[in-house]
Amino acid sequence: MGDSIATTLALPLLWAALEPPDNYQYPLLPSKLKQKILCANTNAGGSPDLNPVERKEFFATGDGSQLSLVVSDSSKSAVEGSNTSTANTESVCARNSGARREFAALHSQIAAGRRLMAEVMNEVQRARRDSQRDMQKTQAILRRLAMKPGLNREAITSDDHPESSPNASAPQRGLVARLSKRPKDLFELWHEYQFGCGGLKPAKDFTAVERGLNKFAYSRRKVFWDVVANLVRSGFTSDTAIDKVYAVYG
Repeated sequence: MGDSIATTLALPLLWAALEPPDNYQYPLLPSKLKQKILCANTNAGGSPDLNPVERKEFFATGDGSQLSLVVSDSSKSAVEGSNTSTANTESVCARNSGARREFAALHSQIAAGRRLMAEVMNEVQRARRDSQRDMQKTQAILRRLAMKPGLNREAITSDDHPESSPNASAPQRGLVARLSKRPKDLFELWHEYQFGCGGLKPAKDFTAVERGLNKFAYSRRKVFWDVVANLVRSGFTSDTAIDKVYAVYG
């Protein structure tokens, strides 16, 4: 931190220390600080009668991260004008002042255009994020439908509204009470609970004896089935309930 401050202030302090005091009605530096700077400059091989720092006029444009310092060439014009008459000097200063004002106005317009462009880009990025989010939702729905090609309309209706199906609670006869080995996803796992997979008996219709025969797999899968069943009874569809499980547990 100290080195960066010294690098930034070295030239301005050296210029102020070597500037003739008669040019100003007030001291530019405290006397002790000025003497230290002059001694250091002399020890470094500098001359106390020659100011090696050339001062240039500049003005600031923009704000925040858009801030920039623009160097003006009016100082050179002023030096050249000082060798002419007072009238010419005033004319040059007036022209330089007008040019600086026009230049500053131009930079202000450019900065305003940059801010407007930044706002437009932010809006474009926000719209792009919203579009990507909607596209991801659409793709998720399409993938979900593609993973369940065997479900018919009647099965979906009885799944979303189990109380509206007259045979929803009736046990199915003649089906093997066995759970599948490896369901591909949670949608297939829920389908196994409601309708059965591969012609097997739905898990919701298992008797106590059948649940005991499949105790290990049934007890582990029942946690998920209970969560989805509670969400369906709360008014969600089974697909929405499974999406919520995916959103929480991945």
